[in-house]
Amino acid sequence: MARTYTRRELTGMDTIQQAWDGDMLKIDETGYRVWLVHRENRQWNGDYIIETMDDRGRWEQESMLFS
Repeated sequence: MARTYTRRELTGMDTIQQAWDGDMLKIDETGYRVWLVHRENRQWNGDYIIETMDDRGRWEQESMLFS
């Protein structure tokens, strides 16, 4: 299970990169990324997305909600 984050934690972090759809990359470590989802996309993608790299080098996404 992926680590959970609070809205305050993610909004308090610097934005590393902004995607074309407005999502903001907040954590970028080897094989692990966390995107704060733009508010207009939340109904489809959740509050934030955790990406992990699988054994074949492909990114897998897990949509998460703030509790």
